[in-house]
Amino acid sequence: MSFEDIVAVLERYLNLTLNVVQDTTVFDVANEDGGAKVQILVQDVSERKLVLMLADLGEPPPEGGERLLRTMLEANNLFSGTAGATLALDAASGRFRLQKYEPPDEIANDVEGKLLSFIDTALAWGRAIADFRPSEEAGASSDDFGMMHV
Repeated sequence: MSFEDIVAVLERYLNLTLNVVQDTTVFDVANEDGGAKVQILVQDVSERKLVLMLADLGEPPPEGGERLLRTMLEANNLFSGTAGATLALDAASGRFRLQKYEPPDEIANDVEGKLLSFIDTALAWGRAIADFRPSEEAGASSDDFGMMHV
């Protein structure tokens, strides 16, 4: 499957025209109630024969946040709460991100499902991060953050 085909699926789903510059497209998505908004980047990494999906999930909480970080690490374990993606902290920007590399042939088997799953997971984590309050620190569990267990 070509990168152009992947972008075409996104355009149909999002009902918009995506701008592609140097094999990269960036767009914003929000959940239905507007409670979470994330920026998604989809990039063709041809030299590695991979497609990168990357979501900017926002900034870490200004104080506390140890429970949120622990929950994020738990979700990364065997991808139990990330639908196969990885949660990370971008060293350059200090912002949380969700990222996943996929071989184009793997995406071709279920392009809509894989892209939509990534977007849904990014929105869920974007909301968990945006809604996090340090007062939840003491007794929060991963289920309190509403994370899916895949």
